[in-house]
This record gives sequence, C-alpha cells and structure tokens, in this order.
Amino acid sequence: MNQEKIIAIKNIVNSHYNIDINLTTRTEGFIKARAICYKILRDECLMTYPKIGLCFRKNHATIMNALKQFPYMLLQYPQMKRDYHLILATWKGQADEYVELKPLQLKKELNDLREQNKMLNLCLIDVQEELKDIKNSIKFSCQE
Repeated sequence: MNQEKIIAIKNIVNSHYNIDINLTTRTEGFIKARAICYKILRDECLMTYPKIGLCFRKNHATIMNALKQFPYMLLQYPQMKRDYHLILATWKGQADEYVELKPLQLKKELNDLREQNKMLNLCLIDVQEELKDIKNSIKFSCQE
C-alpha cells in the first residue's frame, strides 16, 4: 500500500475536523473521524483490516467493529454523513495523484519522455539555427 495515500487521507480528515486522528483519545469526534478514515481506506484503497489497524496502532478487530458500526453512525449523526461524503469527494479529487505505476509502466513512460526530450532538443537546434540566420540577415541588411 502506498504510504502517501494513507498520509493524504489522514491529512484530509485531520484538516476537515481540525484534529489529529493519530491521537489515542476516545472522544466522539475522534471516533467519527477515524471511522471515516477507516471506511475510505477500506473501500477506496482496498486495504485489509490488519493493514488499516497498523496505520492507527489498533487491532484489526477494532477496525472491523468500527466499519460494522459505520452505517449506523451515519444514520445517527447526519452531520457525519455529510462530512463523510465531503471528505470522500475531496479524496477522489486527489486520488489520481497517488496512482501506483508498475515498473514496466515506469520504464515505458521513461522511454517516452526520453524520446520527447530528443525531439525537443532537435527542435531547439532548428530554432537556434533559424535565429542565427535571422541575425545574420539583419546584420547584412544593416551593413548595406
């Protein structure tokens, strides 16, 4: 799992609630915020319960219980439901930045970039030659 994704999701939740969900407090606001984070990590990033638990220094059973209770929490707290959808939308807007590429994809993209670089360098040489020709023609025109 891409660590940057986890950090990004935590930061979105932290920013939305203006808290630090890594704190171990069991107050209601933190519980709701962590539950939203668990839900996004599970559904959007396809993380396992143990991996989510490791991110929060929690047991996998804690994560399972929170996700089991999540639909009921949304029913009980309408503001939490709005917060969840807002945070989820924010994450989906940023998720493309965290696409993991396989080594073969990276090699192909690197080769494509090298080819583009070669073409740009050739174009630059052509432009420089044209500029030199223009300068020479201007010099010749001024001397007459």
